[in-house]
Amino acid sequence: MNLILLLALGAALGLSEETPPVEGDAGSALPEASAQVSATAAAAAAPEIDLPALDYFEPLMARLEQAASFERSVGMAIAVLEHGEPVLIYTAGETSAGSGEMITADTQFRAASLSKGFTGVLLALLEHDGQVDLNRAVPTRALRLRAPRQPTWMEILTHRTGLPRNAYDTLINDGRDAVFARSQLANVDLACQMGSCYTYQNVAFSALEHLVEEATGISYAAALRRYVFDPYGLDGAGVGVESLLNSPSWAAPHRGWSRTADTPGSPRSNYDVMPSAASVTVSLNHLIAWTQALMRPEAEGGLPDAVKARVFTAYTPTLRETRGLGGVRERVSETHYGMGWRIYHWGDRRLIAHAGYLSGYGAQIVMEPETGFAFIGLWNSDGRAPWRLWPTVMDLRTGDGPGAWIDEIRN
Repeated sequence: MNLILLLALGAALGLSEETPPVEGDAGSALPEASAQVSATAAAAAAPEIDLPALDYFEPLMARLEQAASFERSVGMAIAVLEHGEPVLIYTAGETSAGSGEMITADTQFRAASLSKGFTGVLLALLEHDGQVDLNRAVPTRALRLRAPRQPTWMEILTHRTGLPRNAYDTLINDGRDAVFARSQLANVDLACQMGSCYTYQNVAFSALEHLVEEATGISYAAALRRYVFDPYGLDGAGVGVESLLNSPSWAAPHRGWSRTADTPGSPRSNYDVMPSAASVTVSLNHLIAWTQALMRPEAEGGLPDAVKARVFTAYTPTLRETRGLGGVRERVSETHYGMGWRIYHWGDRRLIAHAGYLSGYGAQIVMEPETGFAFIGLWNSDGRAPWRLWPTVMDLRTGDGPGAWIDEIRN
């Protein structure tokens, strides 16, 4: 386990001065300067530093170590931000079971459906610059549906096509290309009237690449780099398996919810044919920079405020998502979808979130832009424990519950 403490964790270091939990306007803002030190070095330096405590550090550390200790956990990279700054970075396990190469904050993982959030922001940036009209009907050369009219680009982006959920993902799983899979959607009966309900898509979502390429004259991957990665500090982030394999450190997937042997699988994925939906590759440090760009005011280097407002608007309720949260529904009363992002209502708090999953990989971002809080997670196995970390952190920081979500699982 490699633990880095940033803007120090005073409770863990035994410092006498403590700061209230970060809730609304409680507590003072963290100092602008930060020190990055190992746990051992931080403890040794404690008499010389005066930094605020992360009140929920000790119970959170216990839960992180519990999640990492599960038999089916292999590697994890976790970060917590408060007031827009990292206060904890936790990495544990190996890039490939038995390799001895440890996960670090620079190890790259597949972000899976976190890719949709990148796509949503990319299109909002292009719209902000006047390069695209998201309310325009999608041309039939990009996507044709069995409906009285064509969907708009915004309806694709917000999963309001009316298609049955995950329509023709099976073709991608079988190794067919995205253009062929999209062509088959013309033969699918809609599950509801276009624009009237939320049904999550991958194949239809991938049509958005056509719009990006039409507007910019370059590939989706090149546009993502030009408009998102390079301007907002994600140097080295990429798209597809070659980007993953070319990074100095990358995590191999470990597949199977009931895995009995720690055998790493191939990082290659059929979903690389749909980069806008599922094939971005990132490290924890990339996602820290990304969440900061998403939360910071434009004047402080964040994304344009109008772009963030556009992307995080709740365009459609997602009742299936609410039901799918299981026990977490005790905390989350409503869920909606924006432009590649989910909006959760945790009591009176608004959370912006998205998860990503490809066999053997998991990814999670949960942000509260109003307070600058974020939980970020990447892992390279199919174990259930890491998925319970975000409500654990929310319980611990808000006092809404004991943060015992991991205790409910056995693998």
